[in-house]
Amino acid sequence: MKQSNRSKSKKFGVALLCLTMLVTLLGAPAPFQNKAHAAGELKPFPQQVSYPGIIKPNHVTQAAMNSAVASYYDYWKGKYVKNNLSSLPGGYYVKGDITGSAEGYTPLGTSEGQGYGMVITALMAGYDANARTIYDGMFKTARAFKSSTNANLMGWVVADSSSAQGHFSSATDGDLDIAYSLILADRQWGSGGTINYLEEAKKMITNGIKASNVTTNNRLNLGDWDSKSALNTRPSDWMLSHLRAFHEVTGDQTWLNVINNLYSVYTQFSNTYSSTTGLISDFVVDNPPKPAPQNYLDEFPETNQYFYNASRVPLRIVMDYALYGDTRGRDIANKMAVWIKGNTGGSPGNIKDGYQLNGTASGSYATAVFVSPFISAATTNTAHQAWVNSGWDWMKNKKESYFSDSYNLLNMLFISGNWWKPTAGSTPTDTQAPTAPSNLTATAVSGSQINLSWTASTDNVGVTGYRVFRGSTQVGTPSGTTYSDTGLTASTAYSYTVKAIDAAGNLSPNSNTATATTTSAPSTGTNLALNKTATASSVEGTGFEANKATDGNSSTRWASNEGSNNEWIYVDLGSTKSVNRVKLNWEAAYGKSYKIQVSDNTSSWTDAYSTTTGDGGIDDLTFTAKSGRYVRVLCSARGTAYGYSLYDFEVYGS
Repeated sequence: MKQSNRSKSKKFGVALLCLTMLVTLLGAPAPFQNKAHAAGELKPFPQQVSYPGIIKPNHVTQAAMNSAVASYYDYWKGKYVKNNLSSLPGGYYVKGDITGSAEGYTPLGTSEGQGYGMVITALMAGYDANARTIYDGMFKTARAFKSSTNANLMGWVVADSSSAQGHFSSATDGDLDIAYSLILADRQWGSGGTINYLEEAKKMITNGIKASNVTTNNRLNLGDWDSKSALNTRPSDWMLSHLRAFHEVTGDQTWLNVINNLYSVYTQFSNTYSSTTGLISDFVVDNPPKPAPQNYLDEFPETNQYFYNASRVPLRIVMDYALYGDTRGRDIANKMAVWIKGNTGGSPGNIKDGYQLNGTASGSYATAVFVSPFISAATTNTAHQAWVNSGWDWMKNKKESYFSDSYNLLNMLFISGNWWKPTAGSTPTDTQAPTAPSNLTATAVSGSQINLSWTASTDNVGVTGYRVFRGSTQVGTPSGTTYSDTGLTASTAYSYTVKAIDAAGNLSPNSNTATATTTSAPSTGTNLALNKTATASSVEGTGFEANKATDGNSSTRWASNEGSNNEWIYVDLGSTKSVNRVKLNWEAAYGKSYKIQVSDNTSSWTDAYSTTTGDGGIDDLTFTAKSGRYVRVLCSARGTAYGYSLYDFEVYGS
């Protein structure tokens, strides 16, 4: 199904002293003056934030940057923000172009443009006295034009017809920006008015985006029409700082899992296809990730290149470092900046509108949707100061078409420090603590490890994590509802409590107390599985055979097929043994739920140990001795999107 909406538009004495003072005044930019606040803004423009580790243009003043942003906003609003839908009085939208079929309707805008407009309007509130009215009107349109598949999302086309409302399915990027803008709106105006911005954000995040767009492999699909198991994804949707905001307001670990996986996908992709440039293609498919083929989804031939979708990626990546400090975002952005500076001779005006992944230009001219994100990427390093200065001068007056102009303004807001982090601290003080975690259990899994699990807390804004206490000592700060306490002493009792924490730092009361006693220290002895024959349910490929887990070499490993559960590996000890200890050295693809089993015939198995809270690394497991010739690891739930993989599978006993 065709569901993309990208524009590719390419439009073409005393008298002397007084005179000197007059010339100086006429030549200087007018100082920025904020307009009157009309709606009780809590974060009125300009906020002019200085992000840690990020540089700004240093050849102009902050006031001059604010003035340039305000002037560009006035131009952008006048040209693209519309309120003329006869089918939806009071509904605002951002007028823009589409690629793809509008199915007989006359397209006026898209969910993508609606997302841009709602983010921009929330950030410009305080300068624009009418911002809240415009924002609420844009939200009205987003809700009226709900998706035909998931009513918590927006259909991707805006048209002036009541029958178009609910007719189209969604596009992921628009909904990500819309949901994020609702968090901005809550931080800007609070949620006590006619629209509860925060509740609407949570509804979109959980019942909309998580339900329809987060895949089972922790990627983002292309829309609610797409499969939940899809491996196809669009890197311009990887709005990492948005996902962190989603985690902050919901307390849902899912968003951190998606962030970490997308960074992993980016790294795998770049190492293989763009190790020098850091570029990524418009669409990414498969696992391991690779560029989509040409003409993917009938978008245009360059879907396997850095083109009009991927051109937006550097801003989305660098903002995760600027707002949240993730150095993975800094390193990717800096690699891009180093490459593009060298490619263009240090002149932003030489950037082209399209590149092959190896850096060869496929485009022919400079447009803001390509130039501005590369300027944003360069803010990660003082070595790029001259480039950032030159880029700011280039972009602040560049006026083209809806797509480039909208994204240009978003970059200007970021570079000038006027895109602020929507933390809970931006709202009136949150003094309500989360509820106490409940049903805390503690299970000893070895002589040195106890696993904890509990039922999640709730909060009026959102739980952001937990504090785990062993006795009175804090030993962990997990974001989810499980924790493994390691490095313990064998045959020792330990007691635990857990507290929840929200974004404002409020701590919940203690959970119930849970106690467990570590098992006795495993006796040293011979690894009965060393160099014995191993058999596995599947093998990823040559070099990952089952015997690699029993060869005593911790640099070789067994790996199963990717993406499947109920995989196993067993070792033949050669004769019946009494087994009381198994040591597993997992690769990154680990078992979250698995059992240790023994058998005399490989057809009937007896459980010796089981867990549903595996977290990878080295699991040194002791249990009541069981007899058998064969020892098996049976995996039923993966800890990653891949398969299962063991460097070492060791068995001890007599």
